[in-house]
Amino acid sequence: MANLPKHAKRCCIIVLLCANMLSGCGFRDIDKRFFVVEMALDKGEKKPYKVSLKLAIPSPKMEPGDSKSQIISAEGDSIAETVRRMKSMVDKEFDFGHTKVFILGKPFAEEVDLRHALDWLARRRDIQGVAFLAMGQPDALTVLKVKPPSERLPGNSLILSFTREGTDSPFIVPEYWFDFYRRLRERGKDPYLPVIIPEQETFDISKVAVVAGGRSKLELDDRDTEIFNQLARYVQRSVLKGEYKGKSFEISVDQIKKKYRIVTPAEGQPSVEMHVTLKGEVEESAVSLFEKDWEMLERNLAENQKQRYVEVLEKLRDANVDPVGFGLRYRATRHHPATEWEEWQKIYPRVQFHVHVKVELKGTGIVK
Repeated sequence: MANLPKHAKRCCIIVLLCANMLSGCGFRDIDKRFFVVEMALDKGEKKPYKVSLKLAIPSPKMEPGDSKSQIISAEGDSIAETVRRMKSMVDKEFDFGHTKVFILGKPFAEEVDLRHALDWLARRRDIQGVAFLAMGQPDALTVLKVKPPSERLPGNSLILSFTREGTDSPFIVPEYWFDFYRRLRERGKDPYLPVIIPEQETFDISKVAVVAGGRSKLELDDRDTEIFNQLARYVQRSVLKGEYKGKSFEISVDQIKKKYRIVTPAEGQPSVEMHVTLKGEVEESAVSLFEKDWEMLERNLAENQKQRYVEVLEKLRDANVDPVGFGLRYRATRHHPATEWEEWQKIYPRVQFHVHVKVELKGTGIVK
């Protein structure tokens, strides 16, 4: 040390000082941390909140069915208090940096005001904004306990379903935490939650629940969820069903374009004028369609799809929920900041939906 140049001595002193500061910053080694991969929130039996955590257990094997995890649960008066109490049940510190899925039990989502109940998620700096939010039926803990045989990593099945890296279904409506939180506080654009139903050793994610006023207010079945996915989100894949002389056929849609405007005449009925264009090709048919009149088939498909759009839009309107964002569009295109929201609340229950659908058939597949 004595033979070192002055600048080298200074560098050594700085490194030693930095190392001394790091030793007291509360950092824990990776082997002293529990990675929380999924979190479930339910109504407790004795307390308002029941929190369940799925903790990943590291394993040297990466084969399907070999994922190891541990589930712990506790009840408390708040999420923060319950999580602190749960630390006494394990020997390592909780790490929420890898938590990608938060599941709300159905009774919890329907009876608890989510605007206040989920405040803990918004304030934790280690909770990712790109984490997914979903509703578990009958409760969140039941969903947490499901372990698909194909799962290689703990909790990875739901992540692959929501990110569409594994499956790409028109019935799955993923919802990010940041988007849910933004919609929860936005006027004119209500949030929604995909519904997860355990089925033995797998999941059924084909329904969606719409939230209004901080609580789950409307649940759509799988048929309406497919339409909801096209209206509220910019999906590009779907399926159209049609008939030709009593025989059914299906079109695989690979491109969907949608635009609309809100018409509020001084006298008369307010309306939403929506134009939807769908393009695809025949995926399955009980009759040969190659030499048939394609324009007639397109009109038939367009009329059927138009009815489905109107049915779902009216169902959302009658439940007084607006996940598509008509209210936000109205506020953005009017110039009465003091009264525009109150005006829309009076207009929305009377809105008529005029949907114009255009279907373009690109082919009948590889079979004539």
